[in-house]
Amino acid sequence: MSAFTSYYVPHVIYSLAITSLGMHLLSQRKTAEAERFQLAAQLSLLEPTAARLRSGERIPSQELDRITKLVRSHRAGTSEREEGSGEEISWREVMLGRKKDAREAVEEARRKRAEEWDRRDLEAVQKEVRSSGS
Repeated sequence: MSAFTSYYVPHVIYSLAITSLGMHLLSQRKTAEAERFQLAAQLSLLEPTAARLRSGERIPSQELDRITKLVRSHRAGTSEREEGSGEEISWREVMLGRKKDAREAVEEARRKRAEEWDRRDLEAVQKEVRSSGS
């Protein structure tokens, strides 16, 4: 029986490695997609604003402040991800995943709430820009 189970151990390890790589690639794809959506959202805010400024239209400073705050909040999130990319990753973390401590979980929840509020603000600003442009 022991020879039977040891025969399949390499296949199990290969299967786990392939599954782990597949999950990592999927995660990378989703991250890239989210970044593309964030950049598209920034462009959808900045292009009409730039066009309005080029045409000589006066934009209230409160609206400009809100737009710049939205754009900066997305940039701050991407720079934090880029800074963390230089850290060492052990093989244990590669195979089993990284454990999150309580502080990271709280920070991630706070970041998700902030992103949700930013998304809502972005949608409100886009509505205002569309309605003022009409």
